[in-house]
Amino acid sequence: MVTYLGVARADGIVTDPIGTSPQGFSIYDRPLGSGFLLVAEARRGPDFLRVGSQTFVPNGLPDFRLVASRPLGNGSTIVCDDGSAGLLGGVPAVVPIEFGAPAAAALNDMGCRFTPRGNDGDACTRDFTAVSSFVESTSQIQFCSSPGVGTEIAFPPGDTVLTVRIANIAGQLGEAVSIVIRVQ
Repeated sequence: MVTYLGVARADGIVTDPIGTSPQGFSIYDRPLGSGFLLVAEARRGPDFLRVGSQTFVPNGLPDFRLVASRPLGNGSTIVCDDGSAGLLGGVPAVVPIEFGAPAAAALNDMGCRFTPRGNDGDACTRDFTAVSSFVESTSQIQFCSSPGVGTEIAFPPGDTVLTVRIANIAGQLGEAVSIVIRVQ
């Protein structure tokens, strides 16, 4: 069950949305398309099964499944082209929204840019006293863009909808949660 999906500054301090879209999605306003963190948190659902933590599964589907309505960075379809092998690319859009096998490459491409964190002491977010902590007290796992949203996956100007679903250890997906990233 997704407990939080939102934005934090590069120092881990969570930002508040500026409003809500007509669809009911929180809107996060950013002056630039990079230089911040994307954060998702989850807890066990009604079945009490542990939340899955895989963000990348070669030739399969990860537990953490985040899609964007618009291409990020250069929109490259090469999976995990993060610059480590001399390649620096983005993440393609997934339209219409899909969380199954047809979107596996895009889900893994986005997922390889996130790190799961299993306890508050390891959180990428900070509370108002700058102490490492999850955003929601009921969260059991946090997924953070790692090391943050850089130029390789920069958001384009305008509105981009992000939608996440997270699976439990049995592969059952929770409900989808969406936000809007608005870049000036």
